[in-house]
Amino acid sequence: EGDFVTRRPAQCRDILTKLLYLLYQNNRFTSDETTKVFFGCTKLFQSKNPNLRRMLYLFIKELAKATQADEVIIVIQSLVKDMNSNDALHAANAIRVLSKIVDSSMVTSIDRFFKQSIVHKDPVVSSAALVSGLQLMTQDTKNAEVVRRWLSEVNEAVNGNENEMVQYHGLCLLHRIRQHDTHAVTKLVMKL
Repeated sequence: EGDFVTRRPAQCRDILTKLLYLLYQNNRFTSDETTKVFFGCTKLFQSKNPNLRRMLYLFIKELAKATQADEVIIVIQSLVKDMNSNDALHAANAIRVLSKIVDSSMVTSIDRFFKQSIVHKDPVVSSAALVSGLQLMTQDTKNAEVVRRWLSEVNEAVNGNENEMVQYHGLCLLHRIRQHDTHAVTKLVMKL
């Protein structure tokens, strides 16, 4: 099966496209089908083909919306592995997908990976982590509490990174974290 994935990424992409089409037509998979599909997805992480990887990330994000949280866990480890990848695009995409599919209990367990990504040397990874922080804050109050603990990393991204995109996303997240503290927001604006 792994050999098929590495040798025929275009066919794997076609299969994912057809499955996405079914999801977009409001067809739901049974619990057994979902488990099989998620296990199949973990095999697709073997591929180095960038187009298949992008389709895989999109598919996981969409399938997770229609799936129970206990089924999503199957693919979380593969995404966390990609989050720590040397390939910045894989890492950034994995971060974005994780922020869309994890629940509050899982955010706590992968919190340190998000923190590492915020201060990552590659601006694409850092920016993806900061935007994911914004996303997580809007999902759940428990997630918002976890993101508030990233304050020092976010400050480091705003002040220590020369990339304007990272600075902007960091500033947005800082504002979101401190939005109810008028004094802190005023101090932040005056500093900038």
